[in-house]
Amino acid sequence: MKKNIILFFAWLLPYGLVNAIDLFEAYQKSLSFNADYLKAVANNDAGQENPNIARAAILPQINVNASLTENYISATGIYAFYHQPIYAAQLNQVVFDFSKFSTLTRSKFSSQLATLQLENARQQLMVNVAQAYFDVLYAEDVLLATQMTEKALEQQLIQAKEAFQVGTVPIVDVNDAQAAYDASAAQEIQDENNLIYKKNIFRNLTGLNPDLIQPLQKEIDLKLPVPEDSNSWAQMAESGNLNIKIADKQVAMAKEDITIARSGHLPTLNLMAQYMYQDTGSVDNTNANAADSQIQSIANVPGSPLSSYTVGYVGLQLSVPISSGGGINAQTRQAAAVYESSTQQLVSVERQTDQDIRNAYWNVANGVNFVLAQKAALKSAKTKLDSDRLGYQVGIRNSVNLVSAQKDYFQSFKEYQMSRYKYLMAEVQLQYLSGVIDEKFLQQINANIKQ
Repeated sequence: MKKNIILFFAWLLPYGLVNAIDLFEAYQKSLSFNADYLKAVANNDAGQENPNIARAAILPQINVNASLTENYISATGIYAFYHQPIYAAQLNQVVFDFSKFSTLTRSKFSSQLATLQLENARQQLMVNVAQAYFDVLYAEDVLLATQMTEKALEQQLIQAKEAFQVGTVPIVDVNDAQAAYDASAAQEIQDENNLIYKKNIFRNLTGLNPDLIQPLQKEIDLKLPVPEDSNSWAQMAESGNLNIKIADKQVAMAKEDITIARSGHLPTLNLMAQYMYQDTGSVDNTNANAADSQIQSIANVPGSPLSSYTVGYVGLQLSVPISSGGGINAQTRQAAAVYESSTQQLVSVERQTDQDIRNAYWNVANGVNFVLAQKAALKSAKTKLDSDRLGYQVGIRNSVNLVSAQKDYFQSFKEYQMSRYKYLMAEVQLQYLSGVIDEKFLQQINANIKQ
């Protein structure tokens, strides 16, 4: 089975060079694939319409309507059925309505909030794609280390069985080797499942085949954060972190909601205007002659049912609220409570961001030395493994010593790889938390990946 896998990848290699993907390409693909980001795009489009909707409420409202009615009239024994068209136009213009003016202000905050949320979704997508990318690479490293350890333990088991058959070791040594091999085989299954899980996360984010991602270069760019001061980064986050900006905008909206609720106590003033034209009625049926004087009088007198006439008016309408049964006061108290909640949420976000960015700073600052230390540990483990392998060949080291050295080496390999991924992700987190992460920075991270 393993031989078939090796042959498969050997066959795939020429094509992999063409189809291989790096971190920046994965991010670019995710912009048109990731459902959460596309939802944020649609939500932003919807949010940008809020000011237009609120502004429309304070602009002139003009309505035009027409009607055609069938009517009946009766007077002194004479009746008539007639139809009559009526045309009308109405104008309503807000002069003073504090609630609508405040709603317009709130809608502008809402539009700005939608813009911030979209930008935050884009930056968060960078972080998520980078995390998913490195998680796949580390899961592959872990599986490789487990497979190599298993191979060493399998060799140890074979040697233990051979030694037992010739009587040089007791059965307990065989049992120990068997137990270690079986545990490694079980660990391999678990690591394979974890790799599948990480690949599925990457595929769900980007829509790309995770088998085509490129590994890190042998040496990555290690550099200390600039400025080299956690307080400076914390100050950058105070003014640049998008989560803080979003929470601050939500506070502004909640404050405006209090104003809107209180405005229920204020009077409103509207300019009202109407123009109506009633056309001449046409008699459909009557018990009188066409020349009947009574019918003629009904049709000819201005303002009478069958005559045509025009009416219109312009005026101001003042509405003064007297009592709402306590509803406005309750809405005001509710809005004040929501405002207090939003304020505390802002404080919580500020504190959490301060904590996170300081941790990210030290993960980068200390991560440089940590990667170098893990690299030195890996080199030492490799030297010890080579020494034990040579000692085993000349008979001064046994198989247990050799397998132990191999396990230590692969453990050091995993820890070294993890330190590199953690360092790169700490850089990404530091830039995101400070609010300055962009595609240019992501390309800098991408430079650490094989092209």
